[in-house]
Amino acid sequence: MAQMAETSYYRFDDIEDELATAQEGRRALFKAPDFTDKLKQRLDELLDGGRVLSLDVFDTLILRDNSSEITRFFEVGGRMADVVEAETGRQVSQVDAFIARQLGTEATYRASRPIQGCREGSIVELHRTASQLLVGSNDLAEAFIAAELENEATRIGLNTFIVDYVASYRASGGAVVLVTDMYLHAEQVVKLLEQLGIARESYDALFSSADTKVSKSSGGIFPFVERNLVRSPGDFVHLGDSFRGDVAQPLRRGWKAMHLPLSEFDVRERQRDHRMTQAMLAKNHGFEVGISMPR
Repeated sequence: MAQMAETSYYRFDDIEDELATAQEGRRALFKAPDFTDKLKQRLDELLDGGRVLSLDVFDTLILRDNSSEITRFFEVGGRMADVVEAETGRQVSQVDAFIARQLGTEATYRASRPIQGCREGSIVELHRTASQLLVGSNDLAEAFIAAELENEATRIGLNTFIVDYVASYRASGGAVVLVTDMYLHAEQVVKLLEQLGIARESYDALFSSADTKVSKSSGGIFPFVERNLVRSPGDFVHLGDSFRGDVAQPLRRGWKAMHLPLSEFDVRERQRDHRMTQAMLAKNHGFEVGISMPR
Protein backbone atom coordinates (compact mmCIF):
# COMPACT_ATOMS: atom_id res chain seq x y z
CA MET A 1 0.00 0.00 0.00
CA ALA A 2 1.30 3.47 -0.87
CA GLN A 3 2.57 5.54 2.02
CA MET A 4 0.56 8.66 2.69
CA ALA A 5 2.59 11.77 1.99
CA GLU A 6 2.75 14.71 4.34
CA THR A 7 -0.24 16.95 3.67
CA SER A 8 0.56 20.22 1.93
CA TYR A 9 -2.15 22.89 1.69
CA TYR A 10 -1.62 25.32 -1.14
CA ARG A 11 -4.09 28.13 -0.66
CA PHE A 12 -3.81 30.62 -3.49
CA ASP A 13 -6.06 33.30 -2.08
CA ASP A 14 -5.55 35.71 -4.96
CA ILE A 15 -6.73 33.19 -7.55
CA GLU A 16 -9.57 31.93 -5.36
CA ASP A 17 -10.71 35.47 -4.61
CA GLU A 18 -10.60 36.53 -8.25
CA LEU A 19 -12.73 33.55 -9.21
CA ALA A 20 -15.18 33.96 -6.35
CA THR A 21 -15.70 37.67 -7.00
CA ALA A 22 -15.66 37.62 -10.83
CA GLN A 23 -18.42 40.08 -11.68
CA GLU A 24 -19.26 38.44 -15.00
CA GLY A 25 -18.71 34.88 -13.79
CA ARG A 26 -15.84 32.43 -14.10
CA ARG A 27 -16.28 31.81 -17.82
CA ALA A 28 -15.12 35.35 -18.64
CA LEU A 29 -12.23 35.20 -16.18
CA PHE A 30 -10.87 31.97 -17.67
CA LYS A 31 -10.52 33.92 -20.94
CA ALA A 32 -8.74 36.92 -19.39
CA PRO A 33 -4.98 36.81 -20.18
CA ASP A 34 -3.87 38.46 -16.93
CA PHE A 35 -5.70 35.84 -14.91
CA THR A 36 -4.79 32.83 -17.03
CA ASP A 37 -1.10 33.80 -17.05
CA LYS A 38 -1.15 33.83 -13.26
CA LEU A 39 -3.04 30.53 -13.10
CA LYS A 40 -0.63 28.89 -15.55
CA GLN A 41 2.36 29.97 -13.45
CA ARG A 42 0.80 28.51 -10.30
CA LEU A 43 0.00 25.23 -12.04
CA ASP A 44 3.52 24.99 -13.42
CA GLU A 45 4.89 25.44 -9.88
CA LEU A 46 2.59 22.78 -8.42
CA LEU A 47 3.30 20.26 -11.17
CA ASP A 48 7.07 20.73 -11.10
CA GLY A 49 8.76 17.35 -11.08
CA GLY A 50 6.26 15.62 -13.35
CA ARG A 51 3.34 15.15 -11.00
CA VAL A 52 0.03 13.78 -12.29
CA LEU A 53 -2.50 16.51 -13.07
CA SER A 54 -5.90 15.41 -11.75
CA LEU A 55 -8.96 17.39 -12.84
CA ASP A 56 -12.56 17.59 -11.80
CA VAL A 57 -14.72 17.44 -14.93
CA PHE A 58 -17.93 19.45 -14.49
CA ASP A 59 -17.30 23.14 -13.75
CA THR A 60 -13.54 22.67 -14.15
CA LEU A 61 -12.50 20.99 -17.42
CA ILE A 62 -15.88 21.83 -18.85
CA LEU A 63 -18.11 24.65 -17.64
CA ARG A 64 -21.84 24.48 -17.09
CA ASP A 65 -24.03 27.37 -18.05
CA ASN A 66 -25.94 28.93 -15.17
CA SER A 67 -29.00 26.72 -15.39
CA SER A 68 -29.89 24.87 -12.21
CA GLU A 69 -30.23 21.11 -11.76
CA ILE A 70 -34.00 21.35 -11.41
CA THR A 71 -34.25 23.18 -14.75
CA ARG A 72 -31.99 20.72 -16.55
CA PHE A 73 -33.83 17.72 -15.14
CA PHE A 74 -37.20 19.20 -16.13
CA GLU A 75 -35.83 19.65 -19.65
CA VAL A 76 -34.75 16.00 -19.60
CA GLY A 77 -38.30 15.10 -18.59
CA GLY A 78 -39.55 16.73 -21.80
CA ARG A 79 -37.12 14.69 -23.89
CA MET A 80 -38.13 11.52 -22.03
CA ALA A 81 -41.80 12.22 -22.79
CA ASP A 82 -40.90 12.57 -26.48
CA VAL A 83 -39.12 9.20 -26.35
CA VAL A 84 -42.16 7.49 -24.84
CA GLU A 85 -44.43 8.85 -27.55
CA ALA A 86 -42.00 8.02 -30.36
CA GLU A 87 -41.40 4.46 -29.13
CA THR A 88 -44.85 3.49 -27.84
CA GLY A 89 -47.35 5.95 -29.28
CA ARG A 90 -48.42 6.83 -25.75
CA GLN A 91 -48.51 10.41 -24.55
CA VAL A 92 -46.79 11.17 -21.26
CA SER A 93 -46.56 14.67 -19.85
CA GLN A 94 -43.24 16.36 -19.31
CA VAL A 95 -43.93 16.71 -15.61
CA ASP A 96 -44.79 13.01 -15.21
CA ALA A 97 -41.56 12.03 -16.95
CA PHE A 98 -39.67 14.48 -14.75
CA ILE A 99 -41.21 12.94 -11.62
CA ALA A 100 -40.31 9.44 -12.85
CA ARG A 101 -36.74 10.60 -13.35
CA GLN A 102 -36.64 12.11 -9.86
CA LEU A 103 -38.00 8.92 -8.30
CA GLY A 104 -35.35 7.00 -10.22
CA THR A 105 -32.70 9.32 -8.78
CA GLU A 106 -33.89 8.77 -5.23
CA ALA A 107 -34.05 5.00 -5.78
CA THR A 108 -30.54 4.63 -7.18
CA TYR A 109 -28.94 6.56 -4.31
CA ARG A 110 -31.00 5.00 -1.53
CA ALA A 111 -30.81 1.42 -2.80
CA SER A 112 -27.12 1.38 -3.70
CA ARG A 113 -24.90 -0.73 -1.45
CA PRO A 114 -22.68 1.46 0.76
CA ILE A 115 -18.95 1.13 0.09
CA GLN A 116 -16.70 2.67 2.72
CA GLY A 117 -19.81 4.46 3.98
CA CYS A 118 -20.48 6.04 0.57
CA ARG A 119 -23.57 5.63 -1.61
CA GLU A 120 -23.30 6.58 -5.28
CA GLY A 121 -25.97 6.76 -7.96
CA SER A 122 -26.02 5.42 -11.51
CA ILE A 123 -27.74 6.91 -14.54
CA VAL A 124 -28.39 3.35 -15.77
CA GLU A 125 -30.22 2.38 -12.59
CA LEU A 126 -31.97 5.76 -12.53
CA HIS A 127 -33.44 5.39 -16.01
CA ARG A 128 -34.30 1.74 -15.58
CA THR A 129 -36.51 2.80 -12.70
CA ALA A 130 -37.97 5.68 -14.72
CA SER A 131 -38.66 3.34 -17.65
CA GLN A 132 -40.40 0.87 -15.36
CA LEU A 133 -42.60 3.63 -13.99
CA LEU A 134 -43.51 5.08 -17.38
CA VAL A 135 -43.86 1.98 -19.60
CA GLY A 136 -43.69 -1.00 -17.23
CA SER A 137 -40.32 -2.34 -18.42
CA ASN A 138 -36.65 -1.39 -18.82
CA ASP A 139 -37.06 -1.10 -22.58
CA LEU A 140 -36.65 2.69 -22.80
CA ALA A 141 -33.77 3.06 -20.34
CA GLU A 142 -31.07 3.37 -23.01
CA ALA A 143 -33.14 5.87 -25.01
CA PHE A 144 -33.72 7.91 -21.86
CA ILE A 145 -29.97 7.93 -21.14
CA ALA A 146 -29.26 9.13 -24.69
CA ALA A 147 -31.88 11.87 -24.28
CA GLU A 148 -30.29 13.02 -21.02
CA LEU A 149 -26.82 13.15 -22.56
CA GLU A 150 -28.19 15.14 -25.49
CA ASN A 151 -29.70 17.65 -23.10
CA GLU A 152 -26.55 17.82 -20.97
CA ALA A 153 -24.51 18.65 -24.07
CA THR A 154 -26.60 21.78 -24.65
CA ARG A 155 -25.75 23.11 -21.19
CA ILE A 156 -21.95 22.73 -21.10
CA GLY A 157 -18.94 24.19 -22.88
CA LEU A 158 -15.17 23.90 -22.88
CA ASN A 159 -12.96 25.63 -20.37
CA THR A 160 -10.52 26.45 -23.16
CA PHE A 161 -7.72 27.50 -20.82
CA ILE A 162 -7.77 24.15 -18.97
CA VAL A 163 -8.17 22.18 -22.21
CA ASP A 164 -5.16 23.93 -23.75
CA TYR A 165 -3.11 23.49 -20.57
CA VAL A 166 -3.88 19.77 -20.54
CA ALA A 167 -2.76 19.43 -24.17
CA SER A 168 0.48 21.29 -23.46
CA TYR A 169 1.21 19.34 -20.29
CA ARG A 170 0.67 15.98 -21.95
CA ALA A 171 2.79 17.05 -24.94
CA SER A 172 5.63 17.69 -22.48
CA GLY A 173 5.28 14.16 -21.09
CA GLY A 174 2.91 14.84 -18.20
CA ALA A 175 0.03 12.57 -17.19
CA VAL A 176 -3.55 13.83 -16.83
CA VAL A 177 -6.48 12.06 -15.17
CA LEU A 178 -10.11 13.14 -14.85
CA VAL A 179 -11.99 12.44 -11.62
CA THR A 180 -15.70 13.19 -11.22
CA ASP A 181 -18.39 12.70 -8.59
CA MET A 182 -21.24 12.00 -10.96
CA TYR A 183 -24.09 9.59 -11.59
CA LEU A 184 -22.86 9.33 -15.18
CA HIS A 185 -20.54 6.38 -15.76
CA ALA A 186 -17.12 6.93 -17.30
CA GLU A 187 -18.28 5.78 -20.73
CA GLN A 188 -21.01 8.44 -20.76
CA VAL A 189 -18.67 11.20 -19.58
CA VAL A 190 -16.28 10.17 -22.38
CA LYS A 191 -19.12 10.56 -24.91
CA LEU A 192 -19.99 14.03 -23.61
CA LEU A 193 -16.37 15.12 -23.80
CA GLU A 194 -16.04 13.77 -27.33
CA GLN A 195 -19.08 15.81 -28.37
CA LEU A 196 -17.21 18.89 -27.16
CA GLY A 197 -14.07 17.93 -29.07
CA ILE A 198 -12.08 16.37 -26.21
CA ALA A 199 -10.90 13.04 -27.59
CA ARG A 200 -10.36 10.03 -25.35
CA GLU A 201 -6.68 10.18 -26.29
CA SER A 202 -6.45 13.67 -24.71
CA TYR A 203 -6.11 12.30 -21.16
CA ASP A 204 -4.72 9.19 -19.53
CA ALA A 205 -7.67 7.93 -17.48
CA LEU A 206 -11.14 8.90 -16.31
CA PHE A 207 -12.69 7.86 -13.00
CA SER A 208 -16.36 8.37 -12.10
CA SER A 209 -17.92 7.68 -8.73
CA ALA A 210 -20.78 5.97 -10.60
CA ASP A 211 -18.28 3.21 -11.40
CA THR A 212 -15.98 3.28 -8.38
CA LYS A 213 -18.84 3.68 -5.86
CA VAL A 214 -16.48 5.80 -3.79
CA SER A 215 -16.27 9.52 -4.33
CA LYS A 216 -14.14 12.62 -4.02
CA SER A 217 -16.51 13.93 -1.38
CA SER A 218 -16.00 10.83 0.78
CA GLY A 219 -12.27 10.77 -0.02
CA GLY A 220 -12.41 7.14 -1.08
CA ILE A 221 -11.74 7.71 -4.76
CA PHE A 222 -8.24 9.14 -4.25
CA PRO A 223 -6.55 5.91 -3.06
CA PHE A 224 -8.50 4.13 -5.81
CA VAL A 225 -6.85 6.40 -8.41
CA GLU A 226 -3.43 5.87 -6.82
CA ARG A 227 -3.77 2.08 -7.03
CA ASN A 228 -4.87 2.20 -10.65
CA LEU A 229 -1.98 4.41 -11.68
CA VAL A 230 0.51 2.76 -9.30
CA ARG A 231 1.48 6.15 -7.91
CA SER A 232 1.85 7.66 -4.42
CA PRO A 233 -0.25 10.50 -2.93
CA GLY A 234 2.58 13.01 -3.32
CA ASP A 235 2.56 12.41 -7.08
CA PHE A 236 -0.79 14.17 -7.64
CA VAL A 237 -2.09 17.71 -8.04
CA HIS A 238 -5.88 18.02 -8.13
CA LEU A 239 -7.98 20.96 -9.38
CA GLY A 240 -11.69 21.51 -8.89
CA ASP A 241 -14.54 23.75 -7.78
CA SER A 242 -15.82 21.86 -4.70
CA PHE A 243 -13.96 22.72 -1.52
CA ARG A 244 -14.74 19.43 0.21
CA GLY A 245 -14.32 17.03 -2.70
CA ASP A 246 -11.65 18.83 -4.70
CA VAL A 247 -9.56 20.43 -1.94
CA ALA A 248 -10.11 19.19 1.62
CA GLN A 249 -10.27 15.47 0.81
CA PRO A 250 -7.30 15.24 -1.58
CA LEU A 251 -5.23 17.31 0.84
CA ARG A 252 -6.19 14.96 3.65
CA ARG A 253 -4.93 12.09 1.52
CA GLY A 254 -1.61 13.81 0.90
CA TRP A 255 -2.28 15.13 -2.60
CA LYS A 256 -1.63 18.73 -3.56
CA ALA A 257 -4.78 20.64 -4.44
CA MET A 258 -5.93 23.91 -5.92
CA HIS A 259 -9.39 25.40 -5.49
CA LEU A 260 -11.16 26.93 -8.50
CA PRO A 261 -14.45 27.97 -6.86
CA LEU A 262 -17.65 29.04 -8.53
CA SER A 263 -18.09 32.79 -8.59
CA GLU A 264 -20.72 34.45 -6.42
CA PHE A 265 -22.25 35.72 -9.68
CA ASP A 266 -22.61 32.18 -11.06
CA VAL A 267 -24.12 30.88 -7.82
CA ARG A 268 -26.67 33.71 -7.71
CA GLU A 269 -27.65 33.07 -11.33
CA ARG A 270 -28.14 29.35 -10.67
CA GLN A 271 -30.16 30.09 -7.55
CA ARG A 272 -32.35 32.52 -9.49
CA ASP A 273 -32.93 29.89 -12.16
CA HIS A 274 -33.73 27.28 -9.50
CA ARG A 275 -36.32 29.53 -7.87
CA MET A 276 -37.97 30.29 -11.21
CA THR A 277 -38.36 26.62 -12.15
CA GLN A 278 -39.45 25.66 -8.64
CA ALA A 279 -42.08 28.42 -8.71
CA MET A 280 -43.31 27.28 -12.14
CA LEU A 281 -43.70 23.71 -10.91
CA ALA A 282 -45.57 24.86 -7.81
CA LYS A 283 -47.88 27.15 -9.80
CA ASN A 284 -48.58 24.89 -12.78
CA HIS A 285 -48.39 21.46 -11.17
CA GLY A 286 -48.88 22.03 -7.45
CA PHE A 287 -45.75 20.40 -6.06
CA GLU A 288 -42.18 21.04 -4.97
CA VAL A 289 -39.24 18.77 -5.72
CA GLY A 290 -36.50 18.00 -3.22
CA ILE A 291 -33.63 19.18 -5.38
CA SER A 292 -31.18 21.31 -3.46
CA MET A 293 -30.69 24.98 -4.12
CA PRO A 294 -27.34 25.59 -5.91
CA ARG A 295 -24.61 26.82 -3.59
